[in-house]
Amino acid sequence: MGERVRGRTAPLFAVLALAAGVAGLSACAPEPAPTPTPIATQTPAPTPTQTPTSTPTPTAIPWERFSDERLTQSFELPPGWTVQELGGPNDMGIVQLGVLDPTGAQRLVFMNAVQGLGGACGELPQQAIEELDACPVEIPGYVAAPDGVTELVAPRVVFRAAPVAEGALASLALADDVPPLSCMYVNLLHTSGGLTAFGTALQVDTYDPQSQWLFGSMDEARAYTQTDDYAQLVRILQSFRIA
Repeated sequence: MGERVRGRTAPLFAVLALAAGVAGLSACAPEPAPTPTPIATQTPAPTPTQTPTSTPTPTAIPWERFSDERLTQSFELPPGWTVQELGGPNDMGIVQLGVLDPTGAQRLVFMNAVQGLGGACGELPQQAIEELDACPVEIPGYVAAPDGVTELVAPRVVFRAAPVAEGALASLALADDVPPLSCMYVNLLHTSGGLTAFGTALQVDTYDPQSQWLFGSMDEARAYTQTDDYAQLVRILQSFRIA
């Protein structure tokens, strides 16, 4: 009887042993590591580029045209420039004006109905006049009036200078003539409405150079033509109109 019992329990023991072995293997085997969840990398947002703001260009103040009810002539002036009456009122229709810059200095003179010209040179030295710069200009309303004596040319803004002992005697003006070799010359427009002067001086002579527009030398006078001041005076003269 006892042998049968041993024969039946042996397979059961083998089964239990196998099961225990499997269980032991299951308990000892490491669990698979969990797959790590990828961490999202945050890319920093680009710093916004600031568009440079352009500095607004200041608006240029326009020039103004000067006119007078007594005159048919007119011309433009830069901002801050003024016109001043020269001489007292008269009943001959003669108007003389000084053109002043912002500092109050007289830079140009205008005269209509010019008369009483002339004079003797005597012992005064003659001027060897050079045209250092000249530009033709079309003057609305201009009609030439030859006098039979003066050599006329087309109107222009002309910068003249002559060497003298003190330096270089100069003028800048509207003119339609060629001055003769003399101790003096006048800057004029010979128009059908009468002789008209518009420039730095009506008459330029060697009587008293120190009281006139005097440069240290002819080279200094030439260099002046490259300045902003010169360009501004030329523009004023170029704006001249008769009608």
